Amino acid sequence: MNSPLARYLRDFGAEAALLAAPIETPSHFASPAEMPALESFAQTVEVDLDAERREAYDEGHLAATQSLTAKHAEDLEALKEQHAQEIEQQRLQFEDGLADYLSKALPDLASRVSAELSEATARVLSPLLKEQVMRGAINELVEELKPTLAKEILEQITVFGPEHLCDLLKAQLEEKGDAVSFVHTDDTDIRVEIGDSLLVTRLSAFAADLERVLA
Repeated sequence: MNSPLARYLRDFGAEAALLAAPIETPSHFASPAEMPALESFAQTVEVDLDAERREAYDEGHLAATQSLTAKHAEDLEALKEQHAQEIEQQRLQFEDGLADYLSKALPDLASRVSAELSEATARVLSPLLKEQVMRGAINELVEELKPTLAKEILEQITVFGPEHLCDLLKAQLEEKGDAVSFVHTDDTDIRVEIGDSLLVTRLSAFAADLERVLA
């Protein structure tokens, strides 16, 4: 084939040579020798189901315990608050009731205490008052008897009355008491007979008035 014609015809020999040349693989792809064997992708990963179940159970149990503990703490705090409010309400009710009771009871109580105190005081003072009145009556009798006992010739003097008053009168008369006759009786008053004269104390009347006051 001449040279001018050869320019317009395909060079099948050159194309065949080009196809026979090896194809270079780009550097970012692994070569067949470097690719992993297909068997490696077929390997089975073993899973411990019991361990997975235990772990899941433990996690669930922990979460439930924490939740229940928090709920219990909240309920307990709410119960404490409610209990404190109830106690405060009862305290206020008790104070109001006590104040109302005292406002009604204190005047009556004060009146009764005053009456009982007066009665107790009177009972305590009654013996002392009687003793003072008796001594006063004996002293008056002594003063009444002194002129008579001072006479040279004594009249018959007889004293009638309770023993303790007779002894008291005799002690007041001192040595003059030997000239007086004493007759013990159950009467409250002392009666003194001097001849035709008569002296009588008013101790019984005083005792009756005192008992009436204390009644």
